[in-house]
Amino acid sequence: MHNIILCAALLILGSVSASAQFYTITKEKEIRPEKKQKVAPDTIQRGLGAYEYCKKAEKDSLAPEVPVKLLSDLYARKVYARVSHEKASDKGTEGTTVCVKKALPALTIPNLYREIIRNGIRHPKIVLAQAILETGWFRSPLCRNRHNLFGLTNPKTGKYYEFNHWTESVRAYYTKVQYKYKGGNYLLWLHKIGYAEDPRYIREIIRVLKHLGKS
Repeated sequence: MHNIILCAALLILGSVSASAQFYTITKEKEIRPEKKQKVAPDTIQRGLGAYEYCKKAEKDSLAPEVPVKLLSDLYARKVYARVSHEKASDKGTEGTTVCVKKALPALTIPNLYREIIRNGIRHPKIVLAQAILETGWFRSPLCRNRHNLFGLTNPKTGKYYEFNHWTESVRAYYTKVQYKYKGGNYLLWLHKIGYAEDPRYIREIIRVLKHLGKS
């Protein structure tokens, strides 16, 4: 009986000791937390400076937001810059690039005079008077239907040339008529080559020139 009581007492004391040891361990953990590593003040300052620098660099690298209207205008200009002034291709729509043709000038006396000069035609005022005389001030069917300003005919067929636009007729005047001119009085030269069958042709040109001088 004495031995039993002694064993029981030892067991109780052992459990209490173990509990006290566990409590001491956990308590020390709570009382003695891990030591924090000390950081030098200059290290902290350098870290903050680097952070501010990265933040500023990121802000500067961001592109400003472009308004939608400005983007559409830039796109329209880009598309316009790439548009060709040639005729649109009629080979089909699939896989074919359609080009927009540049608007050609209307037939007026100032535009015609500029076109004559642009093509390097000599004596532009006389040639302008010829176009006015030949077309009856741009009202003749030959002018309206075939865009032929100078009554130019095909020597092989005897038929009037037909042009897609009156500016082509101006160029044809140089390549088919004036390229032969070598200098001198241009009105006399026109009479010499028999430009028109009407014997009053040169006189009528002079009359148109006088009218243009008054206007």
